[in-house]
Parts: sequence; structure tokens; C-alpha cells
Amino acid sequence: MRVVGTFHPPSSVARSVKCSLTEDASLQHLVLAKTDKLEVYSLRPDGLKKECVTDMWGRIVGLQAVPSEDTGRSDLLVMTDHPDPNLILMSYVVDAGAPSVVPIGSLSLYDRALRQSEFVVDFQVDPTGSIAVASCYTGKLKVVVLEKGKLGAAFDVSHSDLYNLLAFTFLHTESHNQYTLALLHLNHRQEIQLISRDLDLAEYELSPDPSTLLSHTLLPRKRFPSIDPPPMLIPVAGYSTGNEDDEDDEASAIHRGGVLVLGGTRLSFYEHASDSEQETRKGKQSRVNKRRSSGKKEEIAQANAKERERASRTLPPRASVRWPWAAVTAWCDPARNSRRFILGDAYGRLSMLAFDDKRMYITLLPLGETSPATCMTYLSSQVLYVGSHFGDSQIVRIHPSPIANSNSPTLPIPAGISTLPPSALAPSEKGKGRAVDDDSDTRFKGRVVGMKGTFIEVLQTHSNIAPICDALLEDIDGSGQPQVVTCSGDRNTGSLRVIRTEADFREHARIDGLQGITDVWPVRPTFLDFTHTHLAVSVLQGTLIFAFSGKDSITHLDPASLGFVTDAPTYALGNIPRRKTTTSGKSAYVDSPLVVQITPKGVQLVECDPTLATFDHYGSWTPRDAGGDFVGRQVIAGAMSPSQYVVGLSGCRLVLLNLDQDDSLKIYTQRDFLNEICAISCNPFDPSKNFTTSVAVSFWGSNCIEVLNPAASLATTHSVSLSSLPCSVLLHNFGTGTSSSGPDFRPHLLAGLADGTVATYEIRGTKLAEPKTSSLGNAPASLSVCAVEDQLVVFASGARASVLHWNGHRLRPSPVAIKVKPGQGNDTEYHCIPSCLAIATSSSLLVGNLRGMSKMQISTIPLGSDLFGVACTKTAIERVGDIPEVTSSFKLIDAHSFQQLDSFACKPDEVAFSVCILSVPGPVPRTAFCVGTVVFRPEETEPSHGRIVVLGVSSHSPRSLEVLASHEVYGAVYTIEPISDALFAAGSGPLYVTIFRIEESAAGETMTHSVTKVAEWNHNYAVTQIAFDGTYLLVCDAISSVSVVQWNEEREKIECVARDYSPLWPMSIATSEDGVIGSNSDCNLFSFVLQSHGQRKILERNGIYFIDDVVNKIIPGRLTSVDATGDQTVRPSHVFFTASGRIGAIMEVGDAEALHMTALQRNMAKTLLGPGEVDHTKWRSPANEHGHSDAEKQSLGFLDGDFLETFLSHPDPEMFMEGDVEAERITIPITTVKDVLVQMQSLH
Repeated sequence: MRVVGTFHPPSSVARSVKCSLTEDASLQHLVLAKTDKLEVYSLRPDGLKKECVTDMWGRIVGLQAVPSEDTGRSDLLVMTDHPDPNLILMSYVVDAGAPSVVPIGSLSLYDRALRQSEFVVDFQVDPTGSIAVASCYTGKLKVVVLEKGKLGAAFDVSHSDLYNLLAFTFLHTESHNQYTLALLHLNHRQEIQLISRDLDLAEYELSPDPSTLLSHTLLPRKRFPSIDPPPMLIPVAGYSTGNEDDEDDEASAIHRGGVLVLGGTRLSFYEHASDSEQETRKGKQSRVNKRRSSGKKEEIAQANAKERERASRTLPPRASVRWPWAAVTAWCDPARNSRRFILGDAYGRLSMLAFDDKRMYITLLPLGETSPATCMTYLSSQVLYVGSHFGDSQIVRIHPSPIANSNSPTLPIPAGISTLPPSALAPSEKGKGRAVDDDSDTRFKGRVVGMKGTFIEVLQTHSNIAPICDALLEDIDGSGQPQVVTCSGDRNTGSLRVIRTEADFREHARIDGLQGITDVWPVRPTFLDFTHTHLAVSVLQGTLIFAFSGKDSITHLDPASLGFVTDAPTYALGNIPRRKTTTSGKSAYVDSPLVVQITPKGVQLVECDPTLATFDHYGSWTPRDAGGDFVGRQVIAGAMSPSQYVVGLSGCRLVLLNLDQDDSLKIYTQRDFLNEICAISCNPFDPSKNFTTSVAVSFWGSNCIEVLNPAASLATTHSVSLSSLPCSVLLHNFGTGTSSSGPDFRPHLLAGLADGTVATYEIRGTKLAEPKTSSLGNAPASLSVCAVEDQLVVFASGARASVLHWNGHRLRPSPVAIKVKPGQGNDTEYHCIPSCLAIATSSSLLVGNLRGMSKMQISTIPLGSDLFGVACTKTAIERVGDIPEVTSSFKLIDAHSFQQLDSFACKPDEVAFSVCILSVPGPVPRTAFCVGTVVFRPEETEPSHGRIVVLGVSSHSPRSLEVLASHEVYGAVYTIEPISDALFAAGSGPLYVTIFRIEESAAGETMTHSVTKVAEWNHNYAVTQIAFDGTYLLVCDAISSVSVVQWNEEREKIECVARDYSPLWPMSIATSEDGVIGSNSDCNLFSFVLQSHGQRKILERNGIYFIDDVVNKIIPGRLTSVDATGDQTVRPSHVFFTASGRIGAIMEVGDAEALHMTALQRNMAKTLLGPGEVDHTKWRSPANEHGHSDAEKQSLGFLDGDFLETFLSHPDPEMFMEGDVEAERITIPITTVKDVLVQMQSLH
């Protein structure tokens, strides 16, 4: 059984809207619709603040704000996509200070009998917020009446205009009871037609006659070279110029409103009809209807002919302007019902379209470039949110004047499009407006302004790794934590992204030249003081004291003037309180300037003078002072709590000291052991307490750790043996509870071993739980407690560093992107650098902040490998209708600096589609990249030629590429896979087997390389991927299914082993332990097992699961470091990457646990419903182009890990253990269930 979990959630933004979700009208919200979730941000003076995130069970395709039941605030109307389209009404609530978005109503849009809409799956809300209309099937719209706070009556409307619907919107009408839709569709002659129809709520239908509000017209098809993406419609509200009485001047007449058509080579505005025009059209329509109802054939024929004649008219727009760039993909209205609109094209070029206030003119002003926009929302003060699917989402400011590049064009405008200088927009002193005589587009009442300079300032960037086209998963730096490298983005935002879950360390100060640091401690003037003023650094030969002497400086103090021991290393150091007797006779801890230092010489007591910032010797304790058999012993280890000081003495003795009321150090208790003491920890589990109830001690020789009770003469309460020496031990409570009876009490014993392993044990009463282990390299691991983002965490350091923290009901490690020395990192609070951390490296001391322990760090960081090979394709389109200029190349990238070292340029009509690595034998073995290409020719509908190119990489610096061999093949080369000395390549042609050969000249001086075809296999349509499992070759045919073939090297022939003949339409495949795992175009994951059936083998499908996302790549591997215990119920299997930016893990669960996890998912699905009352079992059942199939009513072979893991946070998880009947009861203990789920979490 496989389990599917999410590592990186989808980052593509589909929709955005600004509204007020609370009754406080001054507080505005920005709501983002990502693929499967809603994110709500509040607009604050200091920026956006995330309020809540709500998961949606379905892909979001529509989002709008609608009036709520409470006056002054809005609810959210959300539409999800096929196979189960829904309209869901959501409300923003705040419960006990925690905001959330909850569903308050839903409506299913599913229709089994109809075909899915090809061009538009979305909904529109009329300007009053009373009616919503949704389109998701051809020939039909769903009309929903919106009553405040709920979804009202709903009905379907059908019409021939709704087949091949390209766009639709509500028009602005003067009457609140009139609802008119503008429809843009392809008619039966494949002509683009704009028509309007009224909604008749009383009759529950769409008016059979066109609305008189907007004239129906054909749009010139030559202006629409492509309808991918389809055009868009913008409703424009009416506007009074103040010159309505001047009927003779058409340009000064009232702006009656209308609709803007965004698409093609022109932006066109079609105006509403005047009242008199509407009355005339009503009369004409009445006469036509009268003829149709006359019953006379001649009358009916004349009426139909007249109707066809009207429908075939092409009316000129009231105003239009030539569009200079690529297709419009997003628009926004800066102010509701304004006459200015911000437009964004497919390549991120931003412009403003504005209506003239006095004349019927539309003006297009270029603004600058952003990420390609899928949605845009105006926030305030010229600040705009740009949501993107192809690049990072951005918050930008639009300036009224250029902020950069003032001498360069704002945006490139193709030749042939006339432009005006900005000065031409200045108002004229004569007449009603300045005439524009030099604009060739004035007859269309539109103009393009040739601006210079950049008006766009990017204020904030939100990382988006969608769409992921390809990816690598490799532990490049040897850290044990695999890194993900993705090919992300598209159009003008393609990039390489390096993704890893790690804490972000921001360095603020550095002390270089410090060698051999073993530990670091901050020092405060008094125990209760908040700010640290000094830093004690222990090195191999002594102890150094530094003072924070200014905002940007740190000073090394003279050892002669200090009360500290500086000629010996320090084991422990810290501020302590004094213990005094109160008037009631009770002992209490009070503030003091005392500091305790434990060194090999003993325990020193030092007093700080806060005024002079100096330290004086105050007292001490040494083994010699204790007398008796203490004489001759040496302090070899030490640890301290605020009131307890534990020292390990040579001769296997442990001594616990405390400070008496006369400020002298006294022995409280002691104990002798059989082995020498190695390390000690006495951290209190309750940080608010000044004393500990447990002491942990590790020993040389036995590799054992014992937990002792100080109140019982250091009696042993827990004991454990390890495989390596525990050179560092730590007691720490990862929860917020302070006692075992508390709700969040999570005491742990942690051990840093000499082999670089960190072992963690949860203390459960009198027992230790099974250990969780992770590796920090091959250097000894050390542990210390520090505060990060108001949470006490454990900083673990070895050859690498990691932060251990409690998150998601389990202990999580977050790597830190710095190379540390096997020493300590300690928390400090300096008045200029609050909440900072001091970390020792091999040659310096760093002071900085740790942030984002659970966050993805997405950046181009240096890697430990040498080179990357990246196939790149650049598509340049100046404007709609232009033939794309495509250039393709293969780039050699330095993995340390991410700089381009060399590149190979493909031929002008050639595109690099696939890449693999090939080892080239020879006297000096070389690495080569094998590139598969596709040749695109304008006269071909399907590529018929391709090429295999072998590029060698030079071994000397500078690294460069060299063409070793090239071989042309029939058909495109979509995929290529090296196996031994053979290259398997496939695409739109056969599956080829080629051999890469090296031939040496007779003299042995030169070597020639060649690629020779030795076999081919013609049994597929379009092979998009090949995978090799060591024995068999797996072939992914995008039009058919999956095949298993074998290369017979002796016969030089490809032999078919097994095939699946179902119409699976796979997109990606990968090898698994027993067969194949893959994804298809219907957003399903599937798996096959290769079975023997008599003398032959067959592919038997053993898994199918609806993942609701397009999976582009599946890689065998893991996302987390290997657990050194190796005994895991859940094992990592594969990693997948999707078009929405999702990265997920596929895990394997043992058969015994799989039965219980399947039962748990079944029990949870009966109770837990998604927003809109979506049933989990139905949602995850396999889907196809017609929806979910009745033949497969639930998923097979896969479980939803994200859904199962909600069990850990549910307030009453025991209810899911029982089931509805006895047969559904889960018999294993709930603690075992939680352990399995925690293991799942740890793998993604």
C-alpha cells in the first residue's frame, strides 16, 4: 500500500480578490485562491498579514466576493473544477481569537450527461451581488440567486449561444431588476459573435430573443489569429460627461457604458444602445416574432431570413485600439466601476487602458513588466497584487512618473503601430479636447502612448515554483538531506529552483580568527536582566571574554582584569540567582549579579559590577577544598541549572553542588559509578523553575546514558546504551506544558554521538520510547538549547547543523545552511540584535538570527556538485498573431555559482526536449550530456525529424562543451535513456536503440565518436518517457498506456514483455520495486505490478488514485534524511512534481499497518467532509474526462497521507477508532496509530 503526502504545497495563484470580510470597514482583506486552498491576508500599514489558510477539496477556478448577511462585510463564493464542480459559499469567522474561513452553503454543478466546457469554466456575479451564473458544461449555464448569507434558488438555462462559449459577463444596467449577460461564442460557422441576452428569473430561462441593451455583432476573425487563451469581456459602467444635451456632437455624448472585448490584435469597446435605439429594436423584434407566430410559411421564412441577416452583421465598435503585445491574460479595475483598467499579457507586460472623460477615446499606456499574470487585484495607493502561475507572484507599486530607465521605451511596441508622445495627452486650451491629427488609429477612437522609463516597482515577491517541468533529487553536498532542483516557470520567468526545508540563518556579526572553539555562553549583568552584555567563548587552551561595546562592535577583554578563569577551557557558565529566606520563613530565589563558571580547576563564583561592567572573583569550590577522597580528583565535565551545579570528577564520581544562603558552594549529594563520566545535562523540564528534577550523564567505555533523580541521591530512573560514545547529552521539554499532567508536556533525552548521529528519546513516565536518529555527518555531535521565534528548540551541530523543534505532533529537524564546528550554538539577547544566536564555526564566531524553521527555503544556493546541464527554450512573441520566434540551447551551469560556463545552440528550427548523462570511456574518462531534439517545420502538423547529440565536457578549466557525435532520427526525440553502452530514444517515431561508439585512429593519436542506430520498435504512438529498472525498460505512451520491453543484446532486438491496452493516457512513469508507478492526464496516480501468468508476463493494475493535479515528473527517492535506525513501518518510495508547484512524497506502508490505515481512512471519511460537503472517498476515486466512474467508486492501492495526518490534530481521535459497526473497529492501540502517522509526517 502506498501513501501520498505533500512536501511543498501548490504555489500557483489562480484567483485573487480584495474585500472586507469583517464588519470593520476600515480593515480590508486580500484573498488568494491557490490550486487547493484559500489564503486570507489582512491589509495592514506595514504590509500583508496572513490570517488563515483553508484547504479545499478540489481545484479552485473561480473566486468572488458577494454581500453577506451582515451589512458592511462580504462572504466568498468559490467554484471548484471538474470532475465534481461545486459552488461553495464561505464566511470569515473568528473563534476564540483564531480566524478561519468556513463553508455556509454549497451547490453541486455536476451533470453526468453533458460535455465539459472547452473554453471557460468560471462564474460571474452581477454588479449588485444578487445573481451568480456559472459555466462548466457546453450549452448550459447554472443560474443561482444570492440571498444575503446563503445560496438561494438555482436553475439551468440552455441556448445554442452557449455552445463553444468563449467568455461571458454581466452588463451594467440601469434597472436593479434587469440582469443582462454579454456572451462571446463561436457560432456554427466558427465565427466569433458577441450577443447579449436577458435573464428571466420569473420564467427561469434565458431570453430567446437577444437583449436590446447591446447590439449583437460578429467580430472580424482576422483580428483573432488564435483563441488560445480565449478572449475576455470587461463590463464598463455608464458615465456622464455633463454634455448630454449636445446631441449634435457625438464625441461629447453621454458614455452609456458597454463591454470591452480583450483579445486578438485589437481591444474593442461596444457601447450600450440608447433608450431610443432600444425601443426601435424592441419594435423590430416584435414584428419578427409576430411573423413567426403568424403560421404562414412565407411570413416565417421572411422572419428567419431577417434574423439571419441581423446575426451576420459586423458592426464597428464605438472605440478600439490596436493591442501591441501578447494575449491578455488578466485585468483589474483599480476602483470599482472606474473607467481605467490595468491589463497584463501572457509575458508579464503591464499596461493601463483608460477612457477619455470628455471624448469617446480609449488610450493605452504601457507601464512595465511583471511576472505573467493570471489574476490582478488593486490594493490601495497605486499598489497592485499580481498573482501568477508561470512566475513569482508580486506586490508592485505603479508610480506616476518613471523610476528607472527613463531613456528606454517602457515596453517594446512593434513596428507598424503608431504611438503618441505623452505630451499629446495634455489638455488643450481650446475646444473640448485636443485633436490628435498624427495618430493613424484615430478613426477607431483609440491611441497608444509611447512611454519611456519603468513605472513599476516590485515591493514584495512571493515564491512560486510552478509549473515544474522537470526536477532532480540528489544529496549533492553529502548532508543526508536531499535537495530538490526544479526547472520552474515558463514564458519570461523560467528558472532553476533549489528547494530544501531548513532554518534560515541571517548573520549580523562575525569574529574571525578564533580557532578551536568548544562552547559559547552569553552573560547578563544580573540574573533577571533581559539583555546580554558579554560573551564567554571556551577554546581548547582557555576561555575568552568579549563585551558588546557598541552597536556594531565587540571587544575582547583583558584576562588580567577579570574574575573568570581564562587559562583553562570552560565546561559550563551562566548567571544564577541567590536563595534567601523570606519573612515567612520560606526560601525564595532573588535576583543577583553572580555568575557560575565550571572549569577543570573547579567551580568559580564571579560577581558582576553592572555599573562598571567588570567581573570580580567571589568564591570557588575545588575537589581539594572538599578534602578526603576528593583530593587528587579533577573536574572533567560539568553542567548547571540556575540553582544546581553538577560536576563530573575523575575517578567516576558525580557531585551536585548548590549555593547556600551565605553565598558559599556546598555539596548537596554525590554518587560514584563504574565508568568515567563523559557529559552531563541538568536542564529543567520547566524553564520557569530554577532547579531540575533530572540529571542525564553519559559514560566513557560503556556508551551508556543514565537519567538520575537528584532528590533520591542521584538514583537511576532511566538507562540506555548506544552504538557510539554519547559525547553530548541534553534534557529538554519540547512542549509548553510544565508537568506530566499538563496537556503539552514533551520531555526528551537527546544524545549527540561521536559518529555524528543525534538520538532522541521521548520520556514516557518510567520508560524511554524508541529512539529517532539522524546524522549530522561524521564529526561528533553536540547539543544546546536556544530560542527561535519565541520557541525553545535544540541546536544540534556536527559536520552540519540542524535545529530540532516540535511541529505537527512530532519532533522535526530543520537543517541550518551554515558549516559549523562540532561545538555549541547558544541563545543570546543583545540590545542591537534581539533574539540572536552565537554559533561557532571552524575559524570564527557568528552572531545572527535563525528564522523559518519549518519553511521552504527556495533559492539558488551553492551546491557541492560540479555541473548542471539544462535544456532551455525561449519563445518570443511580440504581439498576438505573430509567428513565435523559438530559440533553443543546452546550457552548462556551474553548480557553485550558477553561472553559465558554455552553451550549445540548436538549429533555428530545432528544440531540445530531453537530456541524459553519458559516461565516455577512454584514457581519461569523461562526462557527456546526450541531448534529444525535435525539429519543427511550419508545413508539418506533427514533427517528423529529430536528432541525438552527444556533448562532451572538458575536464580542464574553463569547462566547455564539445560536440562528440550527432545522429538524425525519424520523429521527435521526447525522451532518452542510457543503458550500458546503448542509448534508448523515443518520441513521435519508433523506439530507437543506438550505440555510442569510440574509434581510435591507426596511429592512436585521435579518437572519433559516433552514434549508430542498431534497432527500432514500432509499436507506440507518442512516447514521452522511458524508465529502466535494471532489467526491463518501461515505455510511457501518452496516447495509449504503458509497455514493458526488454533489450536482447545478443539478437540486437527489442522484445515486448507485457503491455497494458487500456486508454490510460499516461504523462509520467517511474520504476517501483514490483512494477510501474505513474500519472495520467486525468490527474490520477496509477501503479502496475508485473505478474507471471504461465509462460508469459502481464501488467496488472494494482493502484489508482485521483490526486487532482497534473503530475509532470515522478522520481524514485526520498525527501528527508535517512533514519539511522532503519526499522521504519513507513518507507519513502517516490517524489512527484506537478504543474501547480506541488512537490509530494509517495511512501510504502507494510501490509499489516496498511489494513489499519485503510480502515482509519474509511472511518474518518464517514465523518469528515470537505468544504461544500465533499465526500473524501468520492473525491479520491479515479476520474476521467466524464467525471468519476461508477465502476471504480474508491481509490485502490493508495491512501491520502495528508488526510490521515489530520487524525493527530483532531480533538477526539478516539471516535475514528471505533467505526459504525464492530467490523470497522481498529484493534491496534491508538498510540501505535499515532506512531505510524508521525512516521509518515517525518518523510514529507
